[in-house]
Amino acid sequence: MLFNSFKYIVFLPVLLLFYFMLPAKAKNGWLLVCSYFFYMSWNAIYGILLFACTGVSFLGAMAIQKTDCGESKKRKLLLAVTLVLLFSVLVFYKYSNFMLQNVFRALHLVGVHASVHLDILLPVGISFFTFQAAGYVIDVYRNDIGAERNFFRYALFVSFFPQLVAGPIERSRNLLRQFDSPKCFDFDRAKDGLFIMLWGYFLKMVLADRAAIFVNNAYAHPYDTEGMSLIFATFFFAFQIYGDFFGYSLIAKGSARILGFDLMDNFKSPYCALNVQDFWRRWHISLSTWFRDYVYIPLGGSRCSNLRTSCNIIAVMALSGLWHGAGWHFIAWGLLHGVLQVVDRMTAGVQEKLPRMFRRLATFFWVCIGWCLFRAPSLRSAVHVLKAMAGFVLKHLKIHDFYSMGLGWTELKMLYLCIALILAVDALNDKGVYVRSYIQKRSALTQMIVIAFCVVFIVAVGVWGGEYNAADFIYFKF
Repeated sequence: MLFNSFKYIVFLPVLLLFYFMLPAKAKNGWLLVCSYFFYMSWNAIYGILLFACTGVSFLGAMAIQKTDCGESKKRKLLLAVTLVLLFSVLVFYKYSNFMLQNVFRALHLVGVHASVHLDILLPVGISFFTFQAAGYVIDVYRNDIGAERNFFRYALFVSFFPQLVAGPIERSRNLLRQFDSPKCFDFDRAKDGLFIMLWGYFLKMVLADRAAIFVNNAYAHPYDTEGMSLIFATFFFAFQIYGDFFGYSLIAKGSARILGFDLMDNFKSPYCALNVQDFWRRWHISLSTWFRDYVYIPLGGSRCSNLRTSCNIIAVMALSGLWHGAGWHFIAWGLLHGVLQVVDRMTAGVQEKLPRMFRRLATFFWVCIGWCLFRAPSLRSAVHVLKAMAGFVLKHLKIHDFYSMGLGWTELKMLYLCIALILAVDALNDKGVYVRSYIQKRSALTQMIVIAFCVVFIVAVGVWGGEYNAADFIYFKF
C-alpha cells in the first residue's frame, strides 16, 4: 500500500477513526493489526518474515538482558547469534544473486563456465526493519535500554506502519517508549501532521515523479543518450531522489504525528551542505547516525590515528553503499563519499576560508557525481555516463535529444519552479525560518484556504501513472 495511493487515503482515516474511539488498552493492538495489514498488502508472505525478525530480536534481547553482565563472553555470543540470524535474512534476500554473480565471474576467469540465478523477490523495507531490530538488540546489549517484556508492544515498534518500509530507522529510545501511553486526539497536532503530509505529497507527486520522467528516459539507454541530456538527467535525479525520499519521510512523520507519535527528522536541508561530511549530517539522518553509532564508533571512530580514522570512514561509507543496493556501482558510490569525507577532514582549514556559496556549489557538484553512480544500472554504464557528460562539457557537442526525454517545455518549467521552491524553503529552514510554523500562526480561515489550495494543486498538477496508479518510492527497493 503506497502512501500516494487511493488505498492509503482510505486506510489512514479509518485507522484514525477507530484508534481514537477504542479504549486505551486496545489502541496498540489496533495499530499492530493495521501495521501488519499495511505491510502484507504488498505480499502476505512478507508478514511471516517480519514476524520472524521480530521474534528473533525480541528473544535475543531478552536472553541478553537475563545474562549477568559478568558473563561477557556469553552476552557477546548471544548478541552475535541474534545479529547473524537477523542479517542472514537480509543477506539471503538482497545479496544472494550479487554474491553468486561475482563468484561465477571469478570462476569464468579460470575457465569454469557456470551460471545460477535465484528467483528471489526482495521483501519491501527489509533493510529498514532489520536495521531497526538490530539497533534495538545492540542497545539492550550496551545497557542503554532495558529489554521490552511485552512482545506485542515490541512488535508494534518494529512494524509501525508509517516508517516500516522506508524509514526513518527509529531508535528504541525514541519510538518504543512512546507506545507505553495511549494517545488521545489533539487538534493542533493533527493539523500540524496534515501540513507535513501535504508538503511530502508535493515533493513526491509534483516534483519527484515529474523529474522521474526525464531521468528514466535518459538513464534507460545511457549509451544512446547525449551528454547534455545526461547532465540534466543527473541534475534532475538529485532532486527526484530528494523529493521522493524526503516526501516519504514527511508523509510518514505527518501520519504518525496525527496519531500522536513523533518520528525523528530524516533530512535537514542537505543541498545547503558546506561539504560532504555536512551533507551526511543532513541526508538520511537515521541511517547515517545508525552507522555512526553501531559501526563507526565501535571501529574506533575518530579516536584513532588519521590513517585509521580515514579507513574507518571509507569502510563505513562502502557498507552504506552496499546497504543501498547489491551492485558495484552502489559500493563505488559509497567509496566516493568516503574518500570525499576524508578529503574534507584533511582540508577543513582551507575550506573555511572559501565563500560559503562556492562550498555549497562544490558539494552539490560532487554529490551529483555520486548520484550518477547511484542511478546508473551498472558501474560500467555509470563510467560511460560520466565520460559522456565530461565530453559534452569539454567539446561542446550539439544537442539533439533533450526534448525527447518525455518532458515538454511547459513541464520543464514546472519542474524548474518546483526545484526553485524546495531550494528556497530549505534555505529558509537552514536559517531557522519555517514556513509551516508561519502559516499555522495565521487565522483559521487562512490555514483552511492554504490546505484546500495545496490539495487541489497536488491533485491537479501531480504526476499520475496510467489509470491513476501511484508511482513507487525509490527507497522501497532498498
